Amino acid sequence: MLNLKLIVSAGPCEADIARCLESVLAQRYTAWRALVTVDPCGDRTVERALASAGGDPRIDIQANDARMFSMANLVEGVRRSRAEPDDVIVVLDGDDWFRDDTSLDTIARTYARTDCWMTYGSWISNDPEHQGMPRGLWPPYPDETVDFRHALWLHTAVRTWKKWLWDLIDDHDFRDENGEYFRVTEDQASMLPMLEMSGTRRAQHIPDVLMVYNRTTPYACGKVRRDEMLRNAELLRRRRPYARLRRVVSSAGHKAGGDPAPLTA
Repeated sequence: MLNLKLIVSAGPCEADIARCLESVLAQRYTAWRALVTVDPCGDRTVERALASAGGDPRIDIQANDARMFSMANLVEGVRRSRAEPDDVIVVLDGDDWFRDDTSLDTIARTYARTDCWMTYGSWISNDPEHQGMPRGLWPPYPDETVDFRHALWLHTAVRTWKKWLWDLIDDHDFRDENGEYFRVTEDQASMLPMLEMSGTRRAQHIPDVLMVYNRTTPYACGKVRRDEMLRNAELLRRRRPYARLRRVVSSAGHKAGGDPAPLTA
């Protein structure tokens, strides 16, 4: 059975964290562990997370002493997961939630059926004004897309990947021009290198709706840090892309046959 490691990063989301974790606990697929990281924001997110977890040993909740933001929390969450190379990392923000109890089962079946290295899509909004719009039901990347950094951004939630693929990303690419972890736009910083290494044949689009995207929260990055998001996205577009991998690579950065992995600097 495929092991799933859920990385949940939470800022000020005391109104939503219970629904998030309850949707995790409701999953029919049971081979998962959730690593929840809560930044201090002056609210009761930690207390509500602990209450919602109900003592389930599969949910590990860590409260930060200082606000670390999304990229650092993702990196730390993956580290805390102690995932094996073939385990799958699943990202779910603390103010979003799985649509129903089959979301993780759909992800696991997709890996088994397609032998992919990563997956993306699809979500719906909880905002009635957006329910009729296709913004979360985007299509897959066209076959053999190469320039992901300038293509239309389609790699939306739920985002998942094999741990060994994550291990091949240079930590520099998680950081801004000052050497600090990105506070926002962590999705592009992590997904772009893996898309480039995987290509469209190994990056599998899931058309089934897996998640409800909370567009009504006043703390959404697109509302409070939009300018920073745009700057980070522009910086990422200018960075040198990773080369396509032709076979599975170990976390040590070498192919099964011992040759160096074809990664750019």
